[in-house]
Amino acid sequence: MDLEETFRRSLYTSYGENKCILLPKDEYIKIVGELLEATQAPKKSPRQFYLLKKYELLQCGDVQKLIRKKPNQEHPLHFATIEETFDIIKRAHIATGHGGRDKMIKEINKKYANITQDAITVFKSMCIECQRKRKRTTTKGIVVKPILSKDFSSRAQVDLIDMQSMCHGQHKWIMVYQDHLTKFCILRPLTSKHASEVAYQLLDIYLLQGAPSILQSDNGSEFTAQVITELKQMWPDLFIVHGKPRHPQSQGSVDTANCGIKDMLIAWMTHGTGLLDSISHPNPVEAEPVPVSPISIRQEEIRLQRESARDAQFQQAERMVKRSRIVFSSVQIKSNVTVPIPSVDRGRADPRNIIGVVTECSDNELYTIAVKGGILDRK
Repeated sequence: MDLEETFRRSLYTSYGENKCILLPKDEYIKIVGELLEATQAPKKSPRQFYLLKKYELLQCGDVQKLIRKKPNQEHPLHFATIEETFDIIKRAHIATGHGGRDKMIKEINKKYANITQDAITVFKSMCIECQRKRKRTTTKGIVVKPILSKDFSSRAQVDLIDMQSMCHGQHKWIMVYQDHLTKFCILRPLTSKHASEVAYQLLDIYLLQGAPSILQSDNGSEFTAQVITELKQMWPDLFIVHGKPRHPQSQGSVDTANCGIKDMLIAWMTHGTGLLDSISHPNPVEAEPVPVSPISIRQEEIRLQRESARDAQFQQAERMVKRSRIVFSSVQIKSNVTVPIPSVDRGRADPRNIIGVVTECSDNELYTIAVKGGILDRK
């Protein structure tokens, strides 16, 4: 079934709710005939008075066209049939350069009187070019497959904060290293964002608390791979892999931490301390001494805190999956879908989305999508 036939069926489905606006072709011909009779009838019925008040006939060669009756109108507003609506909206859509709904309404209302906003919205939803370039609404807290960490330092995330506008000497960046399970953060000042300097600071952290199994970064897989390469040159026996970049559920915690860290640093720097001093000695107020517990008690406290963090992470993952199933409706096999392209992977003239077809659905409600270039690796 082509797009025009699908669009026409959609209009006929809504015809029962908009009988006063939408006009099928046979209804259009019937009204033209009734108007011709009404103009010649010596005694007019209520229906004929209604038609003469609303419509007017315009002679276009050998064809009678329905227009809206309105005194002193410069340009007549035509009534279109359901069969003509697709071509009319298509011409206006191309004339506006695949413009939005409001631009199309303004263009169509110059010539036609009964093209509804719903019809324009349906047409835009079927336009492939508009689906490729449309902006997608942000879905915070929604994830299909949460990432879970079972132990401390099993997965770590690294990100960079740009402090070039408030630099301290040569230090213009801040590296934020966060454990995925406990959200424990370590900050390091950087003079640049080169992979070699990031790897040097990471090596210092690994020698302090151990290396994770997976290193994840929102700066792209190429950046993470360069960092891991530099680390292996410094530490040949190190085994580490990079995780999926730009994962909304996992990297969101680092982005949230970055905002808080930046606000705290700005507040501390207003007291006269520089960027490097704020990171090395973040609290300008003298803290009270913390009572020292025996090692056995301290180890038990750490174990309980990690178990609590693990349980909280599993509970949050269950809530996110439950909410995702409510927000995301199920998709049938062979349905067309749009897949967003991350901003770092597309050029200025590239579309925001790519059109794909659902080919398979797993037991966990994960879909396999085929696009023009092949099957997508990630479900």
